[in-house]
Parts: sequence; C-alpha cells; structure tokens
Amino acid sequence: MSTQNPMNDESGSSYGEHHEFMAAMGVDRVPESGSSNSEKAGSVSGFNGQYKQESPENGLQRKESRLERVMTGFFSERVRDVRKKLITQFLFNHLALALLILSVFSLYWGAMYDKPRYFHKIKILAVIQDDGAVSQPLPSLIDTVPGHWHVYSSSSFQENYHVSESQIDTQITKLIHEQKFWMSLNVKPNATNVLIDSLQNSSAQPFNSSAFFEMFFESGRDPTNFKSSILPLMTELEAKYQATYSSKILPQIMTNLSDSLANVPSVNVAQAGSMLFSQVDYRPFDNFVLLGPLQVGLIYCILLTFFQLLLFAPMHAEFAQKLKVPHMILYRYLIATINYFFLSLFFCLVSLAFQVDYGRTYGRSGFLVAWMASWLLMMAVGGANENMLTLLAALAPRFSGFWMIFWVVLNISPSFYPMDLVNNVYRYGYILPIFNGVGIFRVIFLNIYPGHLGRNFGVLCAWIVLNMLLFPLCAKVFATQKKRRP
Repeated sequence: MSTQNPMNDESGSSYGEHHEFMAAMGVDRVPESGSSNSEKAGSVSGFNGQYKQESPENGLQRKESRLERVMTGFFSERVRDVRKKLITQFLFNHLALALLILSVFSLYWGAMYDKPRYFHKIKILAVIQDDGAVSQPLPSLIDTVPGHWHVYSSSSFQENYHVSESQIDTQITKLIHEQKFWMSLNVKPNATNVLIDSLQNSSAQPFNSSAFFEMFFESGRDPTNFKSSILPLMTELEAKYQATYSSKILPQIMTNLSDSLANVPSVNVAQAGSMLFSQVDYRPFDNFVLLGPLQVGLIYCILLTFFQLLLFAPMHAEFAQKLKVPHMILYRYLIATINYFFLSLFFCLVSLAFQVDYGRTYGRSGFLVAWMASWLLMMAVGGANENMLTLLAALAPRFSGFWMIFWVVLNISPSFYPMDLVNNVYRYGYILPIFNGVGIFRVIFLNIYPGHLGRNFGVLCAWIVLNMLLFPLCAKVFATQKKRRP
C-alpha cells in the first residue's frame, strides 16, 4: 500500500518549494507542519492580505534582475584570445603603415632628392652678340657650368630663328616667355668697344657692365624652386666670369691702354673693375601670399572634397533607402557638383580677402576665371575621392585614410617641383588634376605663358567625365557588399 509523503502537496510540490514561493510573495513565515490550525489560518490570512496589497490593482512593482558585465585584468585568462588578436592586428597594422610610409612618402621625398643630378635637363640660352676680348672667355666658362646650354653668336642666332639683328632681344624675350628656355644670358654688342673707350677717352662715360650683360628669366614660372635651384646656375657663371675678368681680361686691356689711363677720370677706371650681370625678371613672383592658392591651398582642396563627403554621408544613406537607383545616382551627381561650386567660391574668397591680385592676367574677369578653375579642380579630385572612398567603405573601411594620404602625395609630388629637376617617373603628373590646376593658377596670378591652358583644362574635364562614369560601378559594388553583410 503506497503512502503519500506528508511533505508534498496535492500537486507534488515539496514543502521547501512551497516555502520559497510564499517567501517570494512576501509572506514572512510559512507555518511548520506541526503548527496549530490557528497559526496556519493566520498565515494564510496574512498571505491573502499581502497578496491583495501587492496585487497589480494595488500597484505591485517587480524588480527585474540585471546581468552586469564583469571587468577583468589585461592578463586574465578570460581575454587570452583577445590578446592574441591584438598581437596579430598590431603586426598587420604596422606592416601596412610601414608599406605606406616607405612607398608613398618616398615618392614625395624623391622629388626633392639629388637635384644637381638633373641640371643637364635645364635649358639655358646664351646669345653673345659682342665679338671682342670681353666676351671671348664666355663659351669656355659656360662649358664648366651645369645645365643644358644653347650658345649662339649674333649671326648664328639670327640664322637659327630667322630674325634680324634688331629683333634679337625681342626674340630672346619671346623664347623665355614661351618656356623654351628657363633663362638667358644676353651679351649686348659693342661691350668691348665701350669698355676700351671708357679707359682711353676722358670724355667717355664710365663702363656699366650691367647694361651689356643681361640675365633674363621669369621667376613666376616656378615661384618656389627657380631662385633656389635654377637661377644659381647663372650666378655661378657670373662668379666665374667675374674672376676671369678681374684676373685676366681687365689687366690685359689696361696694360694695352697704360699710356691713356692717366688722362681718364678715376671713376672710369674704378667702374671698369666692376663686373655685374643685370637681372631682368619678366614675370616676377612678388607676393608670398600666392603660395596659398599655388601650393598648400591645393592640398586643402583635396581635403575639402573629403570633408564634404563625410558631412553629407548621413543624407546620402537616408536617400539611398528611398530613391530608385537612377535617381540616387543623379542625386549624388547634383549634390556633389553644387557642393564643389560653393566650396570653390569660399576657397577663392580667402585669397581675395588677403588682397591677392586676380586681375593681373584677365582683368576684372580674373576672379571668375579662378573660381571656375577651382570648381573644375575640386570636381576632378573630389570625384576620385568619392569613388575610392565608396569602394573602401564596402571592402576595407579602415583604409580610407591610406587613400587620402596616397592621393595627396601622388598629386603634389610632381606638381610642386619642376619636371626638369625630377626623375622622368614623375611625368605621370601631366595627367593628374593638381599638376594641371597649378598650371592654370600660375597663369591667372602670375601672367606666365598661357599656351598650356588647353591641356590643363582638358585634363580636368577628362577626370570629371571619368569619375562620373565610374561612380555607378563603385556604387554597385558598395550595394552588393552591403547586402552580403549579416
């Protein structure tokens, strides 16, 4: 005969479970099995009263149990796998940074490295119109100075460029302005005769060497590198010629004229000992504020296009969820074009605020020309940024900064230094936006030769068209990768 355990109720629950349930409901004490009926009744009555008091109708409040994250030490076994992941990421990240620095930064450093090695690419014109003793040593001295020298006599220059004797000076100016040569030395005719006359004719004027030896150049062609790297080639020739003139040419002439030196004014003798070349800067770089829009400001142009993309990214994402694909692409084209329109205006207003002369080349239209050129430049570099950052956002978001550094350095390395003083590998700059933007702004601000503007604007427009053609493909890759993500 089976007996029921007195510790179990009708449902089979143990007394302990019943006790815990009663305690959870707020009953202070559950009567023991040996308690009197009155005690049990009191307990039940207390339970009922407590239940009624804490029922939902009377504002029963339940406390939710909450799991709290337990923090631990760095060397805890609980983060062992995370530490291994850290080591792997540390090695990979530093390898990536090392490759970036050693490859991309080397591109910029290389543009400044060993410039004398490329002096042979600097074309320099020398026209010696005097055929006397004063200019006789010049050809041999020129051979000792670095540079790609083109030396002509008066007759050979006329024959080569099909000009008359009276047109020689004008033709030299034209050749320098059209960037056929970096600079020229023009030795005017009769230099020797005028020097001798000043030492034997008491009524003659003192010899002025700077009127017969003329250096002609345009520093605006390269504001930062011409006077520091190219002009010293001519001043080196000047120094060598001064030494030769003082030690050989002038003593020989004075020996031949020793009988007449006593009759000429002493100022003539003193002036004859001074040999200086005059410097004619046909398109001078005379405002250092121009380094803003011509150099560092162009780096800011690239960064501004990146910032506008970040600022509008939330709006792009919101529209992407609601617009059809053709409408979304059209929206991105329009919003980017409008953004660059205003960014380029703000960029030009900074130079205007600092009194940069926009009218040197195009008069009152200069500001408008600069604005439109800045607009095209931002569209060219900004479109490339949008395409690449869209791809990186889909494939490798953490490498977006790598692209920005690469894009900046790739553009400025061939743009801030003359092609004739860098390795031929930097000729890729001819097809990049910043290089052509620099060429346009130098024409606007410094009035240098405008013959390359067609190529400059053509390259910018080609970049804009290419970016617009590639953007739908980049957007498709982004959308595909986004769908694959969990």
